[in-house]
Amino acid sequence: MIKSFFTTILLSASLFSQSEAYDALKVLEPFIGEWYSKHKSIGAFEGLPNNEEIISTTKYEWITDKSAVLETWRSTSAKNEEKRVNVGSIVYSLDPSTNTIKTKHFGYDGKVYWSGKGWIESKDSTVYIHVEELTINGTKTNYTNVKTLANDSTIKNQYINFMQNGKALKDQPMQTMRRSSKKSE
Repeated sequence: MIKSFFTTILLSASLFSQSEAYDALKVLEPFIGEWYSKHKSIGAFEGLPNNEEIISTTKYEWITDKSAVLETWRSTSAKNEEKRVNVGSIVYSLDPSTNTIKTKHFGYDGKVYWSGKGWIESKDSTVYIHVEELTINGTKTNYTNVKTLANDSTIKNQYINFMQNGKALKDQPMQTMRRSSKKSE
């Protein structure tokens, strides 16, 4: 009986501790799946063309037993879908030291490699991703990516509060992403 009691307590504690990361990351759960957008490139990031029509696909998926979320994207030219415009990934995970969701970013804009870090906050159906990035050429960019779930099949996405090498840049236009027919679990 005592052995059974301790086994139950240990098992319960183990299950509780495994849900902390998932509980923190649940704000991203509505984004899980594949998304599509056709829009003009903004040219604000080093290596990206300005005002070119591009097609973007983005995927959000749970990784490591729902203890983190992986976002991956790839954009191609609308004129030539074989021509990659950008590609990248973000890992969202719970930071135990601050009990906040932190991000690690990396990818290519054109031929320019970049990496970065950030943190998120959420309010209602909107997620604010505060980002600091650095390119291989030394360009420093800070911005906030605002993602609002308009409904189950639409995300409104906008880059605001741009600072690049200490210079303020204008907020970028709102982009609309639509859920693709493929859904990730």
